[in-house]
Amino acid sequence: MEFKWSVNKVTVAENNLVVKVDLTVTATDGDKTASAVYNCNLKRGETFIPYDQLTEDQVLAWCFAPVVTTWTDLQNVQQSSTRLIKDEGEAQVAEQIARQLAQKAVELALPWA
Repeated sequence: MEFKWSVNKVTVAENNLVVKVDLTVTATDGDKTASAVYNCNLKRGETFIPYDQLTEDQVLAWCFAPVVTTWTDLQNVQQSSTRLIKDEGEAQVAEQIARQLAQKAVELALPWA
């Protein structure tokens, strides 16, 4: 199965800072294809690349970086979760392809023939 990620559009704040990215992931397996749309909210990092020097690979790398969310639960225990958009997206479209493959159609003889 092959996966292809592409950037559909970016939202830019002041000073040409990319703050949101709309993405599509497409999976292909033989003649079967599936796709899903994601968005990625970005925060300013340690380095800045001028907008006119950005590449799609760089923007995708920002979106594929792990996003760690930390919170304190009701028992005052600190919790955290890590979100990996790349893994989520590829798993989602792989599942769509698997469902397509499982639904192979056959032509049966007509029951009244």
